[in-house]
Amino acid sequence: MGRPLRIVSAVLVSLLIAASVARAHEWYPLACCGGEDCGPADIVIRRDDGSYLVTAHGMSLEIPGEYYWRTSPDGQVHVCVRHIAGIGTMVVCAFRGPGA
Repeated sequence: MGRPLRIVSAVLVSLLIAASVARAHEWYPLACCGGEDCGPADIVIRRDDGSYLVTAHGMSLEIPGEYYWRTSPDGQVHVCVRHIAGIGTMVVCAFRGPGA
């Protein structure tokens, strides 16, 4: 494969990856998502007190039972987190479907 063809191929692959990431974030409200801080939960445990223990983004997060949940279009649990200096990691938005 010649050099120009390799460059074009590399650019196309990069664009496809960027488009996949954009589609994954396109339904999250702008107020919740800064581009990379929202995603599906890996593990969801609903506790007896109504709170949730959610593992996402490589960390475990506790979401209180009275938290305002938004509706998830795919029926799965998703969370948006932000790292705030001096405070720590906070859940900005959480989404769940019926029965979750």
